[in-house]
Amino acid sequence: MENVDRITLLNDIDVLTTNYTIKVKIVSLWRKKMRDNERETYRIDMILMDEKGSKIQASCMHKLFSKFERHLNVDECLIIKRPSLAANTASFKIVPNNQKLTFYYHTFVEKCNVWDGPQYVFNFVEFNDVLSMKIKEGTTVDFIGYVGVCYNIEDTNKKDGSKGKRLNLKLQDLEDVQIDLTLWDDHAKDMYSYMISEKREAHVVVVVHFGAVKSYKGKWGLSNNFDGSRVFINDNFDDMLLFKQKFLAKLSASSESSSHAGSYMMCSVEDEFLKNDVFSPLAYLPSILEPKKVVVVGTIVAIVSDKMWYYDGCNYCKSKVEKKFETYDKDDGTSDVRDTQLYQCSNKDCNGKEVFPMSRFKIPVRVQDSTGTVTLTLFDHEAMKFVRKTAKELIQIQDELFQTNDFPREYPVEFEELLNQKCAFVIKVTDFNIANGVENYGISVVTTDDDILDKLNKKFKIDQIDAYETFGMSQSELQTSGAEGLKDADSYTGDNTTPISKDYAVDLKQSSSDMKRNLDDVYLNEVGLASSASKPRMCVEKEA
Repeated sequence: MENVDRITLLNDIDVLTTNYTIKVKIVSLWRKKMRDNERETYRIDMILMDEKGSKIQASCMHKLFSKFERHLNVDECLIIKRPSLAANTASFKIVPNNQKLTFYYHTFVEKCNVWDGPQYVFNFVEFNDVLSMKIKEGTTVDFIGYVGVCYNIEDTNKKDGSKGKRLNLKLQDLEDVQIDLTLWDDHAKDMYSYMISEKREAHVVVVVHFGAVKSYKGKWGLSNNFDGSRVFINDNFDDMLLFKQKFLAKLSASSESSSHAGSYMMCSVEDEFLKNDVFSPLAYLPSILEPKKVVVVGTIVAIVSDKMWYYDGCNYCKSKVEKKFETYDKDDGTSDVRDTQLYQCSNKDCNGKEVFPMSRFKIPVRVQDSTGTVTLTLFDHEAMKFVRKTAKELIQIQDELFQTNDFPREYPVEFEELLNQKCAFVIKVTDFNIANGVENYGISVVTTDDDILDKLNKKFKIDQIDAYETFGMSQSELQTSGAEGLKDADSYTGDNTTPISKDYAVDLKQSSSDMKRNLDDVYLNEVGLASSASKPRMCVEKEA
């Protein structure tokens, strides 16, 4: 074993240094594949750390694998004699160093069983610094956070035509600042597997070593790098244990502690429908007396053409934005309005720093089943399942028609795809719907999947509703006729009118325009992703 006195520290190495020995730990490792053969490795890249916590990038070419590969494992401690120092010409550098270490024929490597340095050295970034754009996009950073919500894993298409995986999460720090985290490919798969495991811990903390600052459509967040990042989930090193201890202590002292069930896993589309036990025929929606999400099944029979099909949404939370006019005092003592256009989000809980409007869908459709017809509203994500264009693209098409003196239709022709589609919907019955007797509901999720429709039919015996309606049976008769799937007390109560208490008498005196405006505000704030008032869709909860 090499004498410790002869060990050279990474910060002491320069191009004049020769015949030296280093003692390092591999804190990250990844493989570069051959361009013409993805099964073969071209080069192994690593991040090495010495006992003082200094780091440098290193690489080993495939021609030397037979000599060194058996030693190159993550978290392995090594004694390396006579490595070579080379220029790090990569456009993307995980470690901000223009030099890197390389293995060559005369390099000697052996395992070291004694390590007196730190297990890991993190430089955790502040979430607020990322959200306020103080850190340049693409910067390599470390970060730690509590997993508030884990969304469903998604398939992605890469630029080279291959398939990938993406997983979005919502992280929270000790100052209650929330930020979006996107994990890709193997990191996404590992995190998703952990989150859906029945044996996982209730409270989940994640650390990403060598992650990245990213932005998407004006919204700043975090992600892993495609090379070099490491993701730790509920590990037992000091930084993670201390963070978790502080977070849970703060949580237990808060008023939310009794209702906080831990880190949440979002539902898949199928789970959204099949794990929701509240179903209602359309005609009986007004009899629901408390806010909830309800499954309905019907056919889209018309597009409501006298209402706007898009709105200006916040680039951070999707809630409605409005122009803000700023006045200033002129030299002559008068006031004027600045030419610069400013916007403010209508969602008081939005954390957006530089808000600007993005055109988003708000498509009102008429949906019908055998009991009645109601208006439902399709928002951005669900609308694009059918339309396959963004609201901005369709607005541009409409504008071009105007410029050619060709009068556009009442709504884009792409909306025709919606007509005659039999769908299952998860809708929101809100306090506003109940208080004002408004039969216009926002859509949380929509699907045309035949398998899901068939399972819903079997679960709620939807076909039997058609049979009972055909024979002219009343709602009360329907509930007592043996259709057990239709006996949900929450969905089938009262007559086909909405009971309104005296407390709501004042609300019912609103003008129709006020009511429409308030309804829009309710929906658009609920669709806002960053709104703390609108709870995310959860399907897996771990009890502490």
